[in-house]
Amino acid sequence: MIFKYKAYNNLLVELGRNDYVVEITELAIKDFIKRLEDSSNKEEFIKTQCEKHEVWVSYDKSNSFYNQVTLGNIANVYHLAEAFFYELQTQYNKISGTNWHFVSGTTKIKQIIDFFKSQNRFNNIDKIDAYLIDVFDYYYYLRVQFSHKKTTSEKVSKQKWQKACDSLNEELLESFKVKSKPKLKDNVDFDDFFLFTQVTKKLALRISCLCYPTVKGLSEISEIKKQKRHQDNERTISGITNYLSSEYGFEIENESDLLVERIMNEF
Repeated sequence: MIFKYKAYNNLLVELGRNDYVVEITELAIKDFIKRLEDSSNKEEFIKTQCEKHEVWVSYDKSNSFYNQVTLGNIANVYHLAEAFFYELQTQYNKISGTNWHFVSGTTKIKQIIDFFKSQNRFNNIDKIDAYLIDVFDYYYYLRVQFSHKKTTSEKVSKQKWQKACDSLNEELLESFKVKSKPKLKDNVDFDDFFLFTQVTKKLALRISCLCYPTVKGLSEISEIKKQKRHQDNERTISGITNYLSSEYGFEIENESDLLVERIMNEF
């Protein structure tokens, strides 16, 4: 099914704002690098730009600042994703009347998947594609490397990078409108940021769809409970479906979706 938590819609808004800022920054950086490379005296060019804009920096021959900016942008996408995880958890608990919470020691995404597997939400039809998890996991590790260099391993990073690359094919890359597979940490560029953003959106949607609140909790929502007043099942089904569609973007994807019927069984 399609089921969109408010947390998912909020994530799209925040990622959209972030995209705009990063895209503007990317234009400025690429223009700056091009002018720097075309200058006959790079140190003099930097000095002139500093005086012009009253921003004082030293000339760095490695141009590693671009790599650091890109890693920072990737880290920010993860922070927005993590905010989505917490918001989804809060909304799930509120509707379901539960107290599921994250614990330390493992990633949020693994805890989400493990928890909802225990709720029998994952099967051969309704699932989260492995490539979404593999790509997300690699860029998450880059974020950890960027923020906590001393606690990470280049070997682990390369293993996660290889797994992410192996899980992507040309068709998927084309669907995400990127030119290449993920790159290693020192070579990441705007394509990596853009791929991570797109994967995060798609992963968040699949999580939202499969990690819907408990059927009992949904049946207790006042607007759904009101549908009991109808004397025939067709009007009740229509009323529940219309409410879920307007509030949560509910759509039936395949024959395994029995959410409305299961809600009715709670009445």
